[in-house]
Amino acid sequence: MKDEVKLVIDATPGYKPYDRQKIIEQNKKNTVRHAYFREYLALQRLCLLILRHQRHQIGTGARQIYGILFDGAWLWEEYINLLIKDIFYHPMNKSGKGAQRLFDGNVGLIYPDFISRNSEPRIIADAKYKLLGNIGNRDYLQVLAYMFRFDAKAGYYLYPEAEGSDDLKLWLNRGSTYEKNVVPRDDISITKHGLKIPMDAQNYSEFIAKMKVQEQEFTSVFYA
Repeated sequence: MKDEVKLVIDATPGYKPYDRQKIIEQNKKNTVRHAYFREYLALQRLCLLILRHQRHQIGTGARQIYGILFDGAWLWEEYINLLIKDIFYHPMNKSGKGAQRLFDGNVGLIYPDFISRNSEPRIIADAKYKLLGNIGNRDYLQVLAYMFRFDAKAGYYLYPEAEGSDDLKLWLNRGSTYEKNVVPRDDISITKHGLKIPMDAQNYSEFIAKMKVQEQEFTSVFYA
């Protein structure tokens, strides 16, 4: 969710909080009418409800529900915390709890999702509400920076796995393509570790029972 919010902010650099009422009035007067954009009409209405602080009235009276927004990434992170809180510290940027700094002088505020309580070896873990194949690029750079900061040689991405894929362990390279000496290291790695979500449960009770088994399997790697 943080990445999506940043994209919106970057795309609207001229927005100021005092412009809100003007934006509301403009969108009330100029609703989406063109047939090509008709699918955005419901989104426009939902955004107006939120901007006018009417989100708490959704579902009451005669008002039609156009949609519900929730921070799935945050919910996933907090769920994972319930599973591994005895093994990891959990800095929380929403409340400012457990803030860390990259540099001396109180510079470079960071909030790694999870920092292992055991410092030997230290582990950095990042909760990702993404598909396995969508974890990459900036995700890699962020966790590697956190690992470097906390002298950790092992990093983990904790994601929901619905297809039954096994863990994918990636070893950090050393060397340069310019010098033609790129080889994988044997001491620094990042593992994509999925919590397998049961997809064949016949009812909710069976789903709960299977999830408990998967949760135990998921956390067992950190007790080894």
